[in-house]
Amino acid sequence: MRHFTPLFTASLALFLLVAEPALAQSIDLSPIQSLLQGIVDALTGPLGVVIATLAVLGVFLSWFFNIIDLRQALWVLVGIAGVAAAPTIVAAVFAGG
Repeated sequence: MRHFTPLFTASLALFLLVAEPALAQSIDLSPIQSLLQGIVDALTGPLGVVIATLAVLGVFLSWFFNIIDLRQALWVLVGIAGVAAAPTIVAAVFAGG
């Protein structure tokens, strides 16, 4: 077992000398990040308000004409609230990091 110690030490030293940062650390993801941030801004900004208003209008008209029931209408409203609150929830979760 003793004759493997110099080989192990030499191998460990070689690995430490040739170690480089991971490739993922040097990739520039700012174009993807800006695209995704644009989507989030669109869904939570004025366009999102217009889409949510049209969805609520459609849901209430459908409920009024008895096309959907109240449970389905409430689930649409919960979905709209979830989309609107998503950035706040994510910011609260990742605020510590």
